[in-house]
Amino acid sequence: MTEDAYDRQPGKRIKAWGVEGDITRLIEGTGEYPLMYRALGTQPRTEHPFNLYGDIKSQGAALRGTFELNREVIPAIAQRLVERGFTGMVGHGLGTSQFVAQTASGAFWDYAGWQAWDLDSLEYATYGHPVDFSRYVFFSYSGSGSTVDSNRAAERAKALGAYQVAFTSVANSPITQKCDEVVLCAGGFDTGGSDTFHYTTRLAASIWLALEIGALTRPQARDWNALRERLFATADKFDAMFDAVSRRAEILGRRYRNIRSVLIVGSGANEGTAEEIALKYDEMAHIPAKAMCAGRHIHGALGLTQPDILTIIVAPLEDPNYEALRDIAQVTDMLKSPSIGLISEADERVAAQVDDVFRLDETDPHLFAILAILPGQLLPYWGSVAQGFNPDCQRSDIARHAKVWNWLFPPHTH
Repeated sequence: MTEDAYDRQPGKRIKAWGVEGDITRLIEGTGEYPLMYRALGTQPRTEHPFNLYGDIKSQGAALRGTFELNREVIPAIAQRLVERGFTGMVGHGLGTSQFVAQTASGAFWDYAGWQAWDLDSLEYATYGHPVDFSRYVFFSYSGSGSTVDSNRAAERAKALGAYQVAFTSVANSPITQKCDEVVLCAGGFDTGGSDTFHYTTRLAASIWLALEIGALTRPQARDWNALRERLFATADKFDAMFDAVSRRAEILGRRYRNIRSVLIVGSGANEGTAEEIALKYDEMAHIPAKAMCAGRHIHGALGLTQPDILTIIVAPLEDPNYEALRDIAQVTDMLKSPSIGLISEADERVAAQVDDVFRLDETDPHLFAILAILPGQLLPYWGSVAQGFNPDCQRSDIARHAKVWNWLFPPHTH
């Protein structure tokens, strides 16, 4: 099965989240027909290629679709945000959606010259972190647009007068009704139980928006046209590197299938990349994973760096903390702990210290973050397959887990 097995129409879902029928009997039979597939409305799989493999493989097309859908939308939103005098953004979401905001923040720092940070939607909805909405635009991230706590957060911000931009894959979803602007991303709907293209398309769209703001407010700071073309080129790069990345990820996923834990280290914006990769290990491979920045590793994770702990280092060549990331690579070498580097094509120094590498055709740390998610998804995918798990299900093929899924996420909560 590939991404062509489903008709991925931009802005649409295959069905609303939820399970119909006798839920007790469906949970009891979840081993034969996992509850996750029923909630998503997709066909069950029992071997590779699982549905998530198609979702991951679809990202080049999803990026192209997102760029095409927003050719006029994103520059126009950038113009309006500049005219309104905003000087920063706060992005909120849950899980993957928050990590989109966290990773995108770097582009707003660097390209737009804005203050930018991320919030967990539930935390904001509950605690109401003070935000000066006269200066900061509120970015609401939800792939489905229906996640309950993300909508609660958007509703709270709306009541306080926030100007909001929704980043979603579903047209006219609830989140869009609470926002002033909408960036609709392509890719369609999830066929497996982890966000894949939702992350990549919304990240690329957010970086694009930061780029357009920078081009308006700091026209001499960069060659914005060249940077824009590099951003758009990430779609074709995804397709071009997919097979090679998947083959290597399959080998390494098998090699590290019994690893005790994974540390993922990224700096600046790519700490968000590390968080998203860690989440994929949690969701797909069920291997405990911890993301951290370079300083956190150096000042606290040396004792964790052991032969049964895998370290993944996200180290684009132009990263301001490249030297610290190289030091961490050397730490893994000296302590004889396995390591994988996600590095730029021309890298020599990190490559010399780690065991294995994925070379990506980008040096800018923000554009690099878009490409880095491909090995970051395929490594845990293949790690799950190598362990004999179904990466689509987040263990909802086990009755006790299915009960919890049904309790926590009833119909229309995602």
